[in-house]
Amino acid sequence: MAGKLNTLPARLILVALLIHAVLLPVLFFAMMVIVEESHNETFVNQVRIYSRFLADMLETTDVIDSDEEVTAWLDSAILGGDGVYAELIDGDRRLLSSFMESESPAKFNEDFRFGAHGDNVYFLSVPLNLPNHDAILRLGFDELPTLEQIIHARTRALVVLAAYLIVSIVLLLVLSILLMRPLKVLRLESKAIASGEYGTHLEVDSSVSEFHDLATDLDLMRHKLVSVNEQLSREIGERKAAEKEQAALETQLRHAQRLETIGTLAGGIAHEFNNILLPILLYVELTLDDLPSDSPVRNNLIRVMDSANRAKSLVQQILTFSRQAGTEKRTPTRVVSVVNETLSMLRALLPATIELERDFRDDATNVSIEVTQVQQLVMNLCNNAYQAMQTAGGKLTVQVTNVDVDESFTKDHPRLKPGHYVKLTVSDTGEGIDSKTMQRIFEPFFSTRGVGEGTGLGLSVVHGITVGHGGDIIVESQPGLGSTFTVLLPAISDEASEQA
Repeated sequence: MAGKLNTLPARLILVALLIHAVLLPVLFFAMMVIVEESHNETFVNQVRIYSRFLADMLETTDVIDSDEEVTAWLDSAILGGDGVYAELIDGDRRLLSSFMESESPAKFNEDFRFGAHGDNVYFLSVPLNLPNHDAILRLGFDELPTLEQIIHARTRALVVLAAYLIVSIVLLLVLSILLMRPLKVLRLESKAIASGEYGTHLEVDSSVSEFHDLATDLDLMRHKLVSVNEQLSREIGERKAAEKEQAALETQLRHAQRLETIGTLAGGIAHEFNNILLPILLYVELTLDDLPSDSPVRNNLIRVMDSANRAKSLVQQILTFSRQAGTEKRTPTRVVSVVNETLSMLRALLPATIELERDFRDDATNVSIEVTQVQQLVMNLCNNAYQAMQTAGGKLTVQVTNVDVDESFTKDHPRLKPGHYVKLTVSDTGEGIDSKTMQRIFEPFFSTRGVGEGTGLGLSVVHGITVGHGGDIIVESQPGLGSTFTVLLPAISDEASEQA
């Protein structure tokens, strides 16, 4: 039942009924007011004109002095119209129509509008201007014929409005059926398109221009549907790529958080260990000062001192990774000069099987750095590259250049901000790094070398120094194809350099 009421013909009929339910009563009552006012006004005008006519006749005749003639005149006043009451008051004389003497005379009650007092009689008085005195003519007219005319008019209006309602509903039903035919055709053709039959041509047989426009639009939709599907396929592919990129960023974020957690833990342990080392170094040094130079214990204490100093150096590297080490004053410095000086010292330590290539560009850019930390960074990166090529030799390339970082690049590297950077690149042709090892290379004490061949803090320190300077480090490597470590450090302007 609810489905039938949702159809277009049913809704048109319901809307028509609602509109007629509001408008027809208003129209009916308006018509009745007009009809009643018209009948009432016509009745009142007619009786007043007739009463004035009778009064004028009495004023111009000589029958006023004869009671019989006045009574006959009053009888003719009642017979000449719908009168029910006729009376003449002339001083002390009061004469009534003979038609009223057989019945109890109605009580005269002056009316000023039709239907007043509810007695169905319209009473009015007309003054008479007689030659020597004044008199009053009182008349009453029956209102029932006029009321019957109003009732008949009301009935006819109801019949007309009912006929109008029926005809309008029938016309709406026919119109809705005519409208539904092309809509059904469009519906069937649209279903065919929705099921994948894109070759269906939309066409309707109707004189209504809106249906032709709708068919044209649907046909255009059919032509565009294939291209939309292709575009949707591309968007799905792009979305999958974006989800993959997001997953990579989430992995990178988790890795950064893991390093941050490890750094915090390692820094706390290093501080406590450093507090233990300080009294050891102090008491060993005091004991050495008190011992004679030929004491057999002196060599043992010197070995203890050397071991404690190595432990102190190890603690300092851990603090550097966790960015909790004491910092010296940063100065605006050209990275090329620091890298060049470090490579000059490193060249003597590299074997002849490793070729060192320098590629320095844009030497004018300054970076606010701690020189000793950047030297340590370069030494650790080059030492890591040397270890990767230790067996078969290879080529070590160190490059310094300027680069501008935009917003798209910072999306993949959230530690960076858009701006001007100095890029330090250390590349080797060694063994390379697999993906599993790549995820852990910056963790402290993680090393792929044998026992006793390293502490596993080199790259951790590099990571800590880079992040501490507001930069980031990027690693690219494949097993058997070597590795490339790229360090980005934020450059400063010449004006900032002069102020510093």
